[in-house]
Amino acid sequence: MLTGTRADYGLLRGLLRAIDADPALDLQIIATGTHLNDSFGRTASEIESDGFTVAASVPIWTEDDTRLGVAGDVGWALPLYAQALDDLDPDILVVLGDRLEAFIAATAATILSVPVAHIHGGEITEGAMDDALRHSITKMSYLHFASTEEHRRRVIQLGEEPGRVHFHGAPVVDALDALELLPRDAVAQQFGIRLSDPYALVTFHPAVMDVAAPAVLLDRLLAALLDVDGLHIVITGSNSDIGTADVRQRIADFVASHPDRVDFVESFGQLGYLSAMSSAAVVAGNSSSTVLEAPVLGIPSVLVGDRQKGRPLGSSVRSPMPTRSGIADALREAISGANPGPDAAIFGTPGFAARTTMTLRDTAIPRPPRKKFYDIEEESGE
Repeated sequence: MLTGTRADYGLLRGLLRAIDADPALDLQIIATGTHLNDSFGRTASEIESDGFTVAASVPIWTEDDTRLGVAGDVGWALPLYAQALDDLDPDILVVLGDRLEAFIAATAATILSVPVAHIHGGEITEGAMDDALRHSITKMSYLHFASTEEHRRRVIQLGEEPGRVHFHGAPVVDALDALELLPRDAVAQQFGIRLSDPYALVTFHPAVMDVAAPAVLLDRLLAALLDVDGLHIVITGSNSDIGTADVRQRIADFVASHPDRVDFVESFGQLGYLSAMSSAAVVAGNSSSTVLEAPVLGIPSVLVGDRQKGRPLGSSVRSPMPTRSGIADALREAISGANPGPDAAIFGTPGFAARTTMTLRDTAIPRPPRKKFYDIEEESGE
């Protein structure tokens, strides 16, 4: 199992526990990405504090977050993942999502003839490079665990045989079902922040293919947040992506300039983050949490830019024109509007971890993982 960020680990935790508890399966965890970076909170400690053993640690990112620098890191990381996989010799590598860590690891696995299982394939995020990475991972994967029926159909459309493509729901539904969220006061005390009512929980990541440059979108979002009278702002740290350094510096300057209205937390961890979200007036930014966790919790959200464009949007998600005034109006509407309540049905029911563990255990997975390209015409009879 590969985990590269605090976000994917929070989603994978239930599956890790289910695999670890199954006597027929042997769990090996590869920790990589920002888990091993002090600047992002070195969140590998969270894996170990949960009682898991990290079988391999693969540090892959340098401090150069330019396009050329990241491209160089990708080339440097490939043999490191290959060596880890060769040492561990897994029967299958499980990866989640669309980040470069998953793409590079899946590439290394493909070269080594290690089968890959992919979670969250078939999705669309038009404003991010991740869109191409996700579909590439799909084509390198033998098993697929899609979060909706629509996403399952897309994976099949990419030529994957239906019998290898499973709709087991989204792991976030499991995570929310299993967690006992902390009261607001406990979150505030634990992280030393103010959660005065109303407050916005904000996460923004740079996306190189968005409708505007990351710095432009971020500046408009931050200005719009200030335009909402009485709104307290809680900002979390950004992912390690192309352009992250500039985004993080702008956030740091904003926090320092508005100490009366803004708090910053580098990494809440899953429990802290979802607990903070559960009492927020609005979730804002361009993180996947605006379209996944927030709707499932029934918290209104404002999605900025095209980073998540193409994902299914619940009724509680607003996607305004990415202008200062448009974002500010959407924030006000979200805060003052009627709460539509939880909107989890689209992402399936709890039980993702159990269903996925059973599939991993009971599926005969060939090595090398030869696949037949599936033509949709075969299904329709055309």
